Parts: sequence; structure tokens; C-alpha cells
Amino acid sequence: MKTKKCARVDRARCVACGECVHSCRKRAMEIVRGCYAQADSKSCVGCGLCARNCPAGCIRICEGGDTEDA
Repeated sequence: MKTKKCARVDRARCVACGECVHSCRKRAMEIVRGCYAQADSKSCVGCGLCARNCPAGCIRICEGGDTEDA
């Protein structure tokens, strides 16, 4: 069985620039309270566009539905 992949954002490094939001074709990324990006695990397909376009390099694609780093 294939495990779902999803974007995970390192909140401490995120600069909330919105590049991930603009590059996500599934509209799975959002900026929360103007502070950091977050992926919706139900919408995210783990394609990696957000990670490739993130200037801060704070997004990675992980196995499973957990989308937040502490």
C-alpha cells in the first residue's frame, strides 16, 4: 500500500512570503496569521512544487499526513 506524501513546513524558518501558496496547484498551502505557511494534508498531494519554490528552504515532502514541524 502506498503511503501518502505531504508538505511539511519548518515554522521557525518560514518567512511567510507566500511563494508556496502561489506555486501550489492544489491550493493546499496557506499562510497562517501572517506568520508561517501550512499545508492542508487532505488537499496536498506531495508533488514538491512548494518545496522547490520556497526561498527559505523550509518545506520538505514527508510520508504521512503530519504537516507541521514543532
